[in-house]
Amino acid sequence: MAELFFQPCMRKTGPFSIQVPDTDHVPGETHPRRHPTAVDSLATQPHASIHTAYDIVRYAARTHGDAKCMGARTPLATHRERKLVNGAHKEWQYFELGPYQYLTFVEFQDHIDTLGAGLRALGLRRGDKLHLYGATSLPWMSVAHAAFTQSLTIVTAYDTLGLDGLRSSLRQTSSRAIFLDAALLPSLAKVLPDIPSLEFVVLNDASAADAPDTPRDLFHKIHLLSCDQLKQLGQKTPAEHVPPRPEDLACVMYTSGTSGAPKGVTILHSAIAAAVAGASSIVGDYFSPSDKLLAYLPLAHIIEFVFENASIFWGTTLGYGSPKTLTDASVRNCKGDIAEFQPTVLVGVPAVWELIKKGIIDRVQSSGTIRRNLFWAALSAKQAMLARGLPGSALIDAIVFAPIRAATGGKLRVGMNGGGPLAKDTQIFMSMTLAPVITGYGLTETAGMGALNDPLAWTVDAHGDIPACVEEKLVDFAEAGYLTTNDPPQGELWIRGPSVTRGYYDNHEETKAACRDDGWFMTGDIAEFSSNGHVKIIDRKKNLVKTLKGEYIALEKLESVYRASSVVANICVYAAPDKDKPIAIIFPAEPALKRFASERGFKGSTDLEHLCENSEMKGLVLEDLRKVGRQAQLSSIELLGGVVMDNEEWTPQNGFLTAAQKIQRRKIVEKHQTAIEDAYGKS
Repeated sequence: MAELFFQPCMRKTGPFSIQVPDTDHVPGETHPRRHPTAVDSLATQPHASIHTAYDIVRYAARTHGDAKCMGARTPLATHRERKLVNGAHKEWQYFELGPYQYLTFVEFQDHIDTLGAGLRALGLRRGDKLHLYGATSLPWMSVAHAAFTQSLTIVTAYDTLGLDGLRSSLRQTSSRAIFLDAALLPSLAKVLPDIPSLEFVVLNDASAADAPDTPRDLFHKIHLLSCDQLKQLGQKTPAEHVPPRPEDLACVMYTSGTSGAPKGVTILHSAIAAAVAGASSIVGDYFSPSDKLLAYLPLAHIIEFVFENASIFWGTTLGYGSPKTLTDASVRNCKGDIAEFQPTVLVGVPAVWELIKKGIIDRVQSSGTIRRNLFWAALSAKQAMLARGLPGSALIDAIVFAPIRAATGGKLRVGMNGGGPLAKDTQIFMSMTLAPVITGYGLTETAGMGALNDPLAWTVDAHGDIPACVEEKLVDFAEAGYLTTNDPPQGELWIRGPSVTRGYYDNHEETKAACRDDGWFMTGDIAEFSSNGHVKIIDRKKNLVKTLKGEYIALEKLESVYRASSVVANICVYAAPDKDKPIAIIFPAEPALKRFASERGFKGSTDLEHLCENSEMKGLVLEDLRKVGRQAQLSSIELLGGVVMDNEEWTPQNGFLTAAQKIQRRKIVEKHQTAIEDAYGKS
């Protein structure tokens, strides 16, 4: 099955989870459920020889040897172009990159062993903390695994965490060393006086070209060196490994807290091994050394970290890319990362899939009438064929959708969505035109384990199977009507198993609020169990808002629905407790918005800022969004009462998105508070 090209349909019938036998019924709870292969005992190891993250690389080197393990591209040049945007000239930067260059599994093992010896030569010892603060890259993963060879604990934080987050994560863990991209040196310099424990700074060579002019005297008490220098140090002073124990702390992964302050999730080595086992229990049979995974999401995000480690175990080739260089349009004199690497597996968050979808639709709508009509007819025909089990979908792929698939290298077999709910329309569209997109669900606290869709059980109606490393149950959330006695049963999802955290680093209050003494982690997410054993996430408790009439609406659900509008690039839904309708704040997709205005005979200026502020245009966009809502069969209280349009793009850099591309709801609402009040006043 590792060579199989999937079609988006359900070929398996389940059950995808089963009730754990001989468990007592607790009022207000369901019985715990597990993967069918884990009824007697939960999975703790993907292979008998693997107990830790350190063991994963040893196993992979023995098993996959000289096959390609991971690769990266070398920047050749930087091109700067000036463009007129909203009446102002802005400078845009584009990279020119070389081809992918690879390390084999044996070479990767040797590489991290040498880096680990370098860390040992610096004086770092078992249990010391090594902070990683930078974008996803081959050096990032190399330094992480180098740390594991000496039983160091890595500390991860998004490179967009901000100074307060960086300062608190360094201070709380008393980190002795930090690996970071050179461009982030100024940020480190600002917090350095507050971090007395920090002794060593290792710079990512791959980002050295981006290094700003930072006075080196700020680091006069710090040993500053590059990754290459660290490797040279390791070559001069070889060191024995200090293999970690399963119960050792592998990682403190910082994520946002309920109060907005970052909190460090503790992840044991045994939890990483269990998470790889859990992922393997559902999708492991489908991946092999012939597969290629494009790695570009933040490694400080649990989904990326676990799936990259799982890929090493499976023998899949990793190719490192960047959101800045993914497409051909974002580079110069070379192919983008996707076309150059030709992945068979692509992991994305909802914002990535929406961006790809809108790009495809823009290209289709700008083509000739015959091609445009052929595309939409083929899409409808393929959906009908697969729904009825009829042959012919592969022929449609070859004739109509081949050019779309060529844009991603032509070899993509499956896409995986995580990090948030994906609109059904988008999942169907991408699955029919590009490759089946399956969904998953997990949290940092569960090492990414919660639910994962089997590619042969493709569905848009659930998040998937329960991984074999955890068991799950639902607990009543009576206030909002989510009861385990409902049909299907609904409630807050609780998860327990070897991949689940023991708590938050040096944070007893947060630990006590989320982790029970009997091992259950209270996710704060509302879920339901389908009749075939699938898990479906409905929303988060904190994103359920009670409106004026006392009814609850789910903000993330509404965002996933309204995001399907062609004019929406990103969206934040807000509901005031003293109003009976929600409001949408959107950052519009500029080309689609201008085409939308033209098609509706809009006579005013098509400057983006003007379109976003124009009352007539807001009314047209609101009606389009409400149409999308009605098509999705939303209830009357879920239909929008107003819309606010923002002409400033939402990015991690300006604080409106997290590094994982999730919206920063509070910041967006604060910025637009006056406009929200105006929108409510006109609704």
